[in-house]
Amino acid sequence: MKLEKNINVWKILSIIIGFPILYMLFCKSFIATELFGNKNLDYYIPFWGGIIALHWTSVLVVTLLLKAHGKTFTDIGYKLSRKGTLLLIGGYVLVALLVLVAVEVLLSDVVLDSSQFGNISGLIPKTTPHRIFFILLVFSTGFCEEIFYRGFAITQLERIGLNKWIALIISALLFIGIHGVNAYSRNFLFYFGGGLMFGLTFLFSKRLLPSILIHLTINLSAMMAILQLIQ
Repeated sequence: MKLEKNINVWKILSIIIGFPILYMLFCKSFIATELFGNKNLDYYIPFWGGIIALHWTSVLVVTLLLKAHGKTFTDIGYKLSRKGTLLLIGGYVLVALLVLVAVEVLLSDVVLDSSQFGNISGLIPKTTPHRIFFILLVFSTGFCEEIFYRGFAITQLERIGLNKWIALIISALLFIGIHGVNAYSRNFLFYFGGGLMFGLTFLFSKRLLPSILIHLTINLSAMMAILQLIQ
């Protein structure tokens, strides 16, 4: 029994620590350098596509681990039925498309000065194809990150014996890592605060849906950031 518990602890820790490391390594890749360092927009979709792949791989690993122990997403706070999930996706797509149309209308006949984007150039979707792709990115981010860093990380850290507040802090610290190693020095308070906010929402509601909806709303609003540059 003790051996089995130790194996489970090793699995849990290797997963919740391993994925942030993968994100940090990817953020140091040639693709990331081209997008963020050289501001080469040809790498916008390849970079963020890689992030999406990491997101869904992490959810797949969580799914397989839960299944191996006779558990489901319900056991980590995701309580929507299949129909509920379809309604969530459908509602999100509808809202996202409305935001997309609004942005496209407001940007029609507008010439943007790309030099004004500064260090966030690689974050903002500047073209129509990028904004369409951004809709998928936002959903992947809001859904997968909440499943992994709130639902899975917090509940499993509690299961191996940690106090829920310690589990919350650890999950928030790991959440910073998926935004790149530089996030620990340049944007620590922003991402750590975000991790705490999403985690507290999950702990108090005992469900993932509220934190998923908040996460989706915040990230989707980034599509509107480009409107600040309209002269």
